[in-house]
Amino acid sequence: MKIHLVPYNTQDPEEAAELAAAFAKYYPTSPWLPSVEKIMQGGTHYFRAFRGETQLGITGYIIKTPTLAETVKTTVFHDYRGQGVGQSLSQAIEEECRRCGIRKVMTTIFSSNHAMISIKLKQGYTIEGYHRDHEAPGFHEYSLGKILS
Repeated sequence: MKIHLVPYNTQDPEEAAELAAAFAKYYPTSPWLPSVEKIMQGGTHYFRAFRGETQLGITGYIIKTPTLAETVKTTVFHDYRGQGVGQSLSQAIEEECRRCGIRKVMTTIFSSNHAMISIKLKQGYTIEGYHRDHEAPGFHEYSLGKILS
């Protein structure tokens, strides 16, 4: 399944509000959700993920160094889960990072998100760390990384 990414204009208050609302919907228990103001500050490249004209999810990345990016907030909308979208979306953001000259991609994933952990491991990521109480008490995450070829 081919996914194409369309950047959010995070300087547009309406697009930033749309993105903040999506985070609130798909990460309802997260102790840290980016506000509209935080999104508009920049620094994170966010994308809508489409197959044809249908938006299937969102994703993004932060440049950490000239050759390292961290993917963030990759989300498959509820109606499209279990259809291979997560795998395609993960591949699409990797391709975007590669296009920008990134050599290594890293991510953190909630330890309870077995589906995305499995996808990343099948795509060649390795577990680089485990973080207990990473965002807040009870929010444990794995760090995974992949050298891009």
